[in-house]
Amino acid sequence: MSKRQFGLIYISSYQARLFIVDLKKLAIIEQLSSVQFVQGGKKFEVYENELPRLTDALIGFKRKIAEYGIDNYKVYGNRQLLDKISARYLADQIKVRTGLEIEWLNGAQIAYYKIIAGMALPQFSELADDEFTYLLSMGSAILNLTLFKGQHYLSTWNFALGPEEIEEMAAMTRDTPSDPIDIIGDYISRKLVSFKTIEKPTGKARIIIQHVFGRGEQSLRPQEKARVIDLKQFAGVYSDFREAPDQYLMEKYELDTDSLARMKPTIVLINQLVKIIKPHMMTLTQSSAITGLMIQEAARLKYRPDEYSTIVLTATKNIARRYESGGQHVNLSNKFALHIFDRLAHAGMVDRRDRQLLEIAARLHDIGNFVNFHNHYEHAAYIVGANQIIGLSDWENEMLLSILKHQDITNLNADEREYRHLDPALQVRVAKLAAILRLANSLDASRKQKISKIVVSIKDEKMLIVVTSKRDLTLERWVFEKNVNLAEAVFGMKIAMKQKRGK
Repeated sequence: MSKRQFGLIYISSYQARLFIVDLKKLAIIEQLSSVQFVQGGKKFEVYENELPRLTDALIGFKRKIAEYGIDNYKVYGNRQLLDKISARYLADQIKVRTGLEIEWLNGAQIAYYKIIAGMALPQFSELADDEFTYLLSMGSAILNLTLFKGQHYLSTWNFALGPEEIEEMAAMTRDTPSDPIDIIGDYISRKLVSFKTIEKPTGKARIIIQHVFGRGEQSLRPQEKARVIDLKQFAGVYSDFREAPDQYLMEKYELDTDSLARMKPTIVLINQLVKIIKPHMMTLTQSSAITGLMIQEAARLKYRPDEYSTIVLTATKNIARRYESGGQHVNLSNKFALHIFDRLAHAGMVDRRDRQLLEIAARLHDIGNFVNFHNHYEHAAYIVGANQIIGLSDWENEMLLSILKHQDITNLNADEREYRHLDPALQVRVAKLAAILRLANSLDASRKQKISKIVVSIKDEKMLIVVTSKRDLTLERWVFEKNVNLAEAVFGMKIAMKQKRGK
């Protein structure tokens, strides 16, 4: 068995698939698929109705993984069509029947892995610094449109438009005397109305259309060369779908009835986006969230560099900017919070994986002022709850909301109602991050950036924060004393602040 081999099982409402992957080459060695699940009724019911088929497939996948002698394997599931409670029940049933533990991915995570897959395409490294790229990806429930400048992530827009709506739309247009394409066009135009009003960059742009199914679907590896489509060629395709009878379309494009029904809205959508974006080039790729998951595992095991951490922070800064936050106070609080965290991490008192979550909280803790200065931390949590951070899991989002809700000077107790829904281990992690951020905020309580530098030392179960400032820090000291109790409780040591005169 090679240590670089990885088993990836991905479960969607359509089928379950196993990929045996060579992480060093990022090549698929073998791929197995379950039978396609029956798509009757609502999509979220598919998992429950098809559980026997799903478990049979998973047991078969386990045997195949054992044949390869692979110890490193993971099971992921697309949760976009499931509520959290149903997902927990289903995960438990799968574990009981197969022994496999599933990690559910929410819409924000799936969008993140699709972006990683897009950035890994060979063409991406060829982009000029002044060239803009739109990455379009259809999901189970959400359509994602991501914008890049050169090779740098800028923003993602999400639209509630998935296969279920498309199928309902297709059914609605079958019995109407009107042109189905016109009805579909009106519906999609309604979905895109807000995007049309957004100020978009001018200049050279291309569009990459992701997760295009085809006979060569095994080509999910990043080395795949995306297929360039001439815009005149696409215009011809759109003309076919607008004017030609269904039988002609099915024969020419090798589609069955269901595939044709799903393809029509997709073609209309792409046509409308082309009109808005005006790209000079269109490319198609079969890469998907599955590709991104493979790349993430390869990066985790150091087979390739991890070049994607900036995506989450850029998305965070976009939210802060949208709600008119992110000035000098936020930047300084973030700087101080990360400094305190790093010293505690060096002492083994915090989980290093939580550093990014702390930075997200530091950059977003003030956005609630956009709604109201009173209870602005509660408002911040509400805004973040409505603007799921790209790439964060459900439990990371829950941690983030709890951290934001506890940034006032009221002491935080582990028994408070905001904590009761969290796993006990997460409660402690949240308390630590909330305590660190409250300390950092207190060092700029006046919002005047009086402190230019801090030095944190930990010795003999005591933490000393030496702050450099030549100004009066009476307010900062008062707020610090109000906030320090939580930090002392969760870290089990006395914490003091000392001023050093300086710039």
